[in-house]
Amino acid sequence: MATNLAGNISLGQLNACVVRAARLDADCGPTGGVNTGIVTAALVTMTAAPVVEEGAVFEPKNACGNILFTYEQDDRIKRYTISGEFGFFDFEAMALLFGGSLVLGRAAGSYSGKVIGYADPLYNAAPRNGVYLEVITTAVTEGGNGCVNAFPSGAVPVAIGHIFGKVRLRPGDANFANEVQRLAFSGTGTSNPNLTNGPWNDYPGAGYIPNSPHVQVGYSQVEYDAIVAAINYGYKDIPAGS
Repeated sequence: MATNLAGNISLGQLNACVVRAARLDADCGPTGGVNTGIVTAALVTMTAAPVVEEGAVFEPKNACGNILFTYEQDDRIKRYTISGEFGFFDFEAMALLFGGSLVLGRAAGSYSGKVIGYADPLYNAAPRNGVYLEVITTAVTEGGNGCVNAFPSGAVPVAIGHIFGKVRLRPGDANFANEVQRLAFSGTGTSNPNLTNGPWNDYPGAGYIPNSPHVQVGYSQVEYDAIVAAINYGYKDIPAGS
């Protein structure tokens, strides 16, 4: 059977220009509603390393010490270890990603009622439900040489969304020195069976988002433009019914 790849072409990837995150409910579905998401271009770097359960290896021997046969079970990806850095200290984004609480300016003060800080969750805080996390890279077509019009419009995806269905993150080490301070983070990502068509109702694949610890999916130019248009600081509202 001939390839069924979109555009019949291989894709490379570079950059990571957009990060989306959304708060999850107790059933792991997107919470939806006011102040339940973020869309940011503040990512500096992120690494997602698979945590693998190695399959058992069977090599029984006979009484003479010779191996009778070998059989190896498949390795399994259980979760991902995630770490990275943001370039901005967006307090509302920190509260969504890490839990904790926002600090508001005092009444009659310079920033009355405005968000001016963030506090880590206390050690005995209630367990979090985690967040949906998506990192979107730029797709590069084989032989396209970076030319936008190398292929007909819509023939191939222009961006690739890397979806980590249920992620729990925590802030990392803080650097205080004569240098740029970055917001480090780390945590784990696992599968999520209840993402349906995503927090923004814009999953481009057939059916619902697969129950997997890491999903890659291509976006068209129109779909990607809509995502980029939502980039901003602070909280974002997510469509009702997400």
